[in-house]
Amino acid sequence: MSLERTPTSPSLDASTVEALRAMLSRSAAHGRHEPQLHDLLCTTAGEARAKGIRAEQLLIVLKDIWYSLPGVAARTASDVDNALLEDLVSRCIREYYAL
Repeated sequence: MSLERTPTSPSLDASTVEALRAMLSRSAAHGRHEPQLHDLLCTTAGEARAKGIRAEQLLIVLKDIWYSLPGVAARTASDVDNALLEDLVSRCIREYYAL
């Protein structure tokens, strides 16, 4: 009898995760998102769709990256941090479902 394995869920490329981490680090440090975030989210959403990563899974990845950033993790959540995260989530959803 063979062992059944739980299928692994698809994940973003390591280079995509690192690009997101770098971009979001700058966002947290400057208190605003850079214009280049749009292009990165378009690429990320396209990769996610191509790999079968659901929107909900992608949002979890983004939030995990956000909350793991040293600048965010080390301080109490501020209105600016919350606004940046809300904007990030909105942009991600918009790009994921863009036609």
